[in-house]
Amino acid sequence: MNMPAGPQAEAGFQVNRRLALVCADAPERQGAVQGALQQLGYVVYLAKSADDAVERVRKEPYDVVVLDEQFQGGTPLDNPVLRAIRVMPMSVRRHMFVALLGREFKTFDNMMAFAQSANVVVNVNDLPHLPVVLQRAIAENDEFYRTFRTVLQEAGRR
Repeated sequence: MNMPAGPQAEAGFQVNRRLALVCADAPERQGAVQGALQQLGYVVYLAKSADDAVERVRKEPYDVVVLDEQFQGGTPLDNPVLRAIRVMPMSVRRHMFVALLGREFKTFDNMMAFAQSANVVVNVNDLPHLPVVLQRAIAENDEFYRTFRTVLQEAGRR
């Protein structure tokens, strides 16, 4: 669902809404990612452009960002959305799960994900399995950062 006025317009003022941002140009990838995220219970926003996506991640606390490495003609080295995410303060970044889609990635390659400042990398051939991939990767990430997030919350920083 493409929400014209941002996620809060569709979700109203729900307290427990989980927001996801999809940055993909190809309609088949966009549809697969959107469907997977909706299946997992996320309110999904489809970024219109790299500038739109960068503005949104700076202003909204997205739980999940799924970024196609070729979004808006970019590459992992020069993608403005990934560049904006890389420079976020850790206290903010650790609350955002980033999945990077690409042709050359091996799904769940943790070293590649780390090198790309993502939480998980997913080969585009695995898009039919995306709900399971995301569910597993997000659960592992949540478990890994549980203590960190608790300490931040107790310190009043989120």
